Amino acid sequence: MFFEKFIARAIIGAACALALSACVSGNPRTLYELSRFDPLDADPKEIAIAVKADRNLHLKRGDVLLRMTLESDDRNRAFDEHFVLAITNATPAAGLAQSVKADEHVLTAAIASPDMRRFRDTQAKARNARAANATDGKGSISVSITGGCRRGALDMKTASVRSYMRTEADGRFFPLTGEIRLADIFAKAGMPAAEVPACSEAR
Repeated sequence: MFFEKFIARAIIGAACALALSACVSGNPRTLYELSRFDPLDADPKEIAIAVKADRNLHLKRGDVLLRMTLESDDRNRAFDEHFVLAITNATPAAGLAQSVKADEHVLTAAIASPDMRRFRDTQAKARNARAANATDGKGSISVSITGGCRRGALDMKTASVRSYMRTEADGRFFPLTGEIRLADIFAKAGMPAAEVPACSEAR
């Protein structure tokens, strides 16, 4: 079934190849929450991502993307969609398994309003493909960080980020990735820490 393989691919880290993304955590709670999450039926208003990061690292609208893909022999059913996540910063994320240190902060992001309709249309397209058994389970969902800026110095030797996900409006955030060093993230993107723009300079 499409849903079963969709979740399986997410769990084993189908998103690992993208710059500034990381493999999905093998945390038991993560596996449990993902097993209950059907991205094709989820309300996009309830999906949220939390990023715990160095307090001097900031994200803006468009720096966090959600990607949903579906491979199919029928080109009319296949898709590769990217959705912009807007940084909300409304309240500290609830349910983080790890404590937030004095030099860290938590940024929350949700699907931006202009992308809501397209996300729902993509869900409908995937549901139709699943109903027609036209997918062979080749679907994936991933989250990636594609940018950022700094307000102060970033200690690339010690600073790290970790991401979390919430699938229900009143739900708790569960670990999505493990702890990732900022040095590894920016090196993967070919961007030295010295080139991370100050937020006053970032567009």
